[in-house]
Amino acid sequence: MAHNKKHIFAAAIAAVLCAQSYAQTRLANRGIGVEELIVTRTGESVLLDMKLNLDSLDLPANTRLVYTPVVKTRNGMTAMPEIVINGRRQHIMYERGDMKGTLDGRAVVVRRLNGKAQTVAYRAEAPLKAGVADYDVEIREDLCGCGDSIGADSYLLKRSRKPVVAFVRPAAEARKERHIDKTAYIDFPVNRTELHPDYRRNPAELDSIVKTINMVKADKNLSIRSIDIHGYASPESPYSHNDYLARERAKTLKDYVRRLVALDDELFTVSHTPENWEGLIKFLRGSELPNRDAILQVIADTSLDPDAREWKIKGDYPDDYRFMLDTWYPALRRSDYRVNYTIRPFNVDEAKEMIRTKPQLLSLEEMFLVAQTYEPGGKEFNEVMEIAVRMYPDDPTANLNAACTRLNVGDADGAKRYLDKAGDSPQAVNARAAYAQLKGDQAEAERLYRQAADEGVAEAAANLDNL
Repeated sequence: MAHNKKHIFAAAIAAVLCAQSYAQTRLANRGIGVEELIVTRTGESVLLDMKLNLDSLDLPANTRLVYTPVVKTRNGMTAMPEIVINGRRQHIMYERGDMKGTLDGRAVVVRRLNGKAQTVAYRAEAPLKAGVADYDVEIREDLCGCGDSIGADSYLLKRSRKPVVAFVRPAAEARKERHIDKTAYIDFPVNRTELHPDYRRNPAELDSIVKTINMVKADKNLSIRSIDIHGYASPESPYSHNDYLARERAKTLKDYVRRLVALDDELFTVSHTPENWEGLIKFLRGSELPNRDAILQVIADTSLDPDAREWKIKGDYPDDYRFMLDTWYPALRRSDYRVNYTIRPFNVDEAKEMIRTKPQLLSLEEMFLVAQTYEPGGKEFNEVMEIAVRMYPDDPTANLNAACTRLNVGDADGAKRYLDKAGDSPQAVNARAAYAQLKGDQAEAERLYRQAADEGVAEAAANLDNL
């Protein structure tokens, strides 16, 4: 709206000080032009910048016009400093001190020089809470200078409305497939593959595996698809022997667990890694071992086979090797397991109950359909969107919809963390434009709204009209 020109027609009675009894004179369509109008939202305020063109105004000597820009919201109105245009005699009275006490100390006061080109520059701001998105900027006409504005003589300078956001329905999942990943540290006798349930940490570790599988098995909403067990051995001893230990220990663990959970053997898969060098690298990088970097270089040397690598570390850095063997190697001998399962689909009524107790069983689309049963923007609607993004923290659609709930209430800062992960869909572009608008960056908001509108987002086109 910059460099736009509007006209305020002073077609009402002219008056002077209310306490005085000067004769009133009617102004017959004397035009006052509003030029170079810029209204900017910055933080917690609204900035108004404009010029009033008085070229066509022929103001009687005894007349005073008072124009007060205001920011109006549904909760009230905040006035900016007045613009006072005095006729010749009124200006003399003003300079004598009359009326000064009734005006804002920052009021812009001028004397109209009839017949001459004249503009009045005006720049002021009014406070407006950051969360308030719907507001009007008006200029109100007071024809007596006493603060009584006439309703008909109120002129709209800018109307700002809360940006319209576009929620996106998540894609449907043909099959809800999920998994649970855990690690167990099963202790085997040195160089042996038989499993002793009561040996060292084994009672607690085996109990955890069995409980995890039985928890999934017992839930009528879930169906186990497969259970994967992957065994690791540590790097000491010859590689071929470690390959044997890792493979056979994983098989032994599978056989033991399968009997306890009473599942078909076909559901289990077994794999192994002969030597857990990746785990050792992770320990080294997080340590302050004296020869850490040198040992990492040895591990990275692809010209060395695993056994040569181990012997070089053991021979060149015996103290560090002993520390690693005693402190880290036991943790390198581990068994990772994954329980893969499917979740049955839920209708809306079931999902509405489930979202409060087991939201992890719902797909994003099921959550979205639950949200549609509530008033958009209402408390329950927003809560569902927040649950969705909590369950699917890296999903672009979940983050976009959560951002939209925050933008809907004017919480730009709260929306930011979700917008960062909302992807680059046209609806996400519209949401980022809404963020820019709420933060007062009109130029960026307009650029992004145009981009989203060009890609077919109707809400972006509506937001452009609002800008």
